[in-house]
Amino acid sequence: MRQSFPNALRVASILMAFPVSAFADGASDVIRIFGRDPGIEAANACFVRHYTKAHLAGHPEQNVTDMLVYVSKQEGSDPYYSLSMQVNFRQLEKPFQVSGSCGVNAEGKSALGCGVECDGGHLGVRVKNDMSLLVEIPESVRLFDPAETGDETDAELPNAARFGSDDKLFRLDRTALKDCAAVIYDDDLKGRVLKGAITH
Repeated sequence: MRQSFPNALRVASILMAFPVSAFADGASDVIRIFGRDPGIEAANACFVRHYTKAHLAGHPEQNVTDMLVYVSKQEGSDPYYSLSMQVNFRQLEKPFQVSGSCGVNAEGKSALGCGVECDGGHLGVRVKNDMSLLVEIPESVRLFDPAETGDETDAELPNAARFGSDDKLFRLDRTALKDCAAVIYDDDLKGRVLKGAITH
């Protein structure tokens, strides 16, 4: 199917936001996640995937219909990485989220290994190519309902809010940072992203 002209412009604008030198051969996977070498500066990246009805029909054990992943690096010489993810499931309209802290995976199986607090599980992030990310969830991770607040965040989730047996590996594509606003929890940063003051 031919890509629509507006979508083509959108992809082009995303590509132009990243320096060509950042995609040189041999660049580390962490650098490739952000599309540049941030050095001691903060960095952000957003990836998204919407699964078509045809794809889901061919993967009946996949329960995830949409996924949004925001990866960030805090400013400083001792980098701290974090990941926030939003997922939608079959039979449920509302999204669910998970967040965790990440470290560079020395074993090389993934660029970043991320853990969810209080034994909430873990997931891995690795690069497929300069515009795509692979998210691996070997076992389920603990989700929360972003619409709930306070003590309600520990409420039991619907049975349908779960990862299926075919929800182990996901390919997501790079998108504009503002598309990850739903999982940017720093209100100041979110505001600057939505205004276009921060794009990566």
